[in-house]
Amino acid sequence: MLAYIARRVLLMVPTLLGIMLISFAIVQFAPGGPVERILAQLQGIDAGAASRVTGGGGDFAGGAQQ
Repeated sequence: MLAYIARRVLLMVPTLLGIMLISFAIVQFAPGGPVERILAQLQGIDAGAASRVTGGGGDFAGGAQQ
Protein backbone atom coordinates (compact mmCIF):
# COMPACT_ATOMS: atom_id res chain seq x y z
CA MET A 1 0.00 0.00 0.00
CA LEU A 2 2.87 2.36 0.78
CA ALA A 3 4.42 1.71 -2.64
CA TYR A 4 1.11 2.56 -4.32
CA ILE A 5 0.82 5.87 -2.45
CA ALA A 6 4.45 6.76 -3.17
CA ARG A 7 3.97 5.99 -6.87
CA ARG A 8 0.83 8.14 -7.03
CA VAL A 9 2.54 11.04 -5.23
CA LEU A 10 5.54 10.83 -7.58
CA LEU A 11 3.26 10.82 -10.63
CA MET A 12 1.68 14.06 -9.38
CA VAL A 13 4.90 15.97 -10.14
CA PRO A 14 4.93 15.56 -13.95
CA THR A 15 1.15 15.93 -14.05
CA LEU A 16 1.26 19.27 -12.23
CA LEU A 17 4.19 20.45 -14.37
CA GLY A 18 2.22 19.58 -17.49
CA ILE A 19 -0.86 21.42 -16.26
CA MET A 20 1.24 24.50 -15.40
CA LEU A 21 2.93 24.41 -18.83
CA ILE A 22 -0.37 24.19 -20.69
CA SER A 23 -2.02 26.95 -18.67
CA PHE A 24 1.05 29.19 -19.09
CA ALA A 25 1.02 28.63 -22.86
CA ILE A 26 -2.69 29.44 -23.10
CA VAL A 27 -2.24 32.69 -21.18
CA GLN A 28 0.82 33.71 -23.20
CA PHE A 29 -0.75 33.02 -26.61
CA ALA A 30 -4.07 34.70 -25.84
CA PRO A 31 -4.47 38.01 -27.70
CA GLY A 32 -4.42 41.23 -25.74
CA GLY A 33 -3.49 41.53 -22.13
CA PRO A 34 -5.06 42.33 -18.81
CA VAL A 35 -3.99 45.99 -18.95
CA GLU A 36 -5.50 46.41 -22.44
CA ARG A 37 -8.76 44.87 -21.27
CA ILE A 38 -8.99 47.13 -18.22
CA LEU A 39 -8.24 50.22 -20.31
CA ALA A 40 -10.84 49.18 -22.86
CA GLN A 41 -13.46 48.75 -20.15
CA LEU A 42 -12.64 52.14 -18.65
CA GLN A 43 -12.83 53.82 -22.06
CA GLY A 44 -15.96 51.97 -23.16
CA ILE A 45 -14.26 50.24 -26.10
CA ASP A 46 -14.60 46.55 -26.79
CA ALA A 47 -11.44 44.46 -26.29
CA GLY A 48 -10.97 43.75 -30.01
CA ALA A 49 -10.95 47.43 -30.87
CA ALA A 50 -8.51 48.15 -28.07
CA SER A 51 -6.05 45.57 -29.36
CA ARG A 52 -6.28 47.08 -32.86
CA VAL A 53 -5.68 50.58 -31.47
CA THR A 54 -2.71 49.52 -29.35
CA GLY A 55 -1.18 47.37 -32.10
CA GLY A 56 -2.26 44.03 -30.67
CA GLY A 57 -3.02 42.65 -34.12
CA GLY A 58 -5.19 42.99 -37.16
CA ASP A 59 -4.90 45.35 -40.09
CA PHE A 60 -4.76 49.09 -39.84
CA ALA A 61 -8.26 50.29 -40.71
CA GLY A 62 -7.46 53.96 -41.24
CA GLY A 63 -6.84 56.21 -44.28
CA ALA A 64 -6.72 53.55 -47.02
CA GLN A 65 -10.50 53.10 -47.18
CA GLN A 66 -11.23 56.61 -48.45
